[in-house]
Amino acid sequence: MSDPDETMTALEVADKLKVSVQTVYRMCKSGKWPAIKIGRIYRFTPEQYASIIEPPARPVLKPRTQRKNIERLLRSA
Repeated sequence: MSDPDETMTALEVADKLKVSVQTVYRMCKSGKWPAIKIGRIYRFTPEQYASIIEPPARPVLKPRTQRKNIERLLRSA
């Protein structure tokens, strides 16, 4: 586990991301953002914070899947 001095509170994360604390709690409760929950308080390690601010990786489509998507788009046009 990380050093408690390195973890960030929900308020600190909200300030850095310029969102409300309620948004931070809502995203954690829904499972969209990783966090450590201690009682009713959420804490964030530097790694968890980095995963929140990094954009999600786009899935790499196989050529067959790409071809099917293109064919479907052409049929609908």
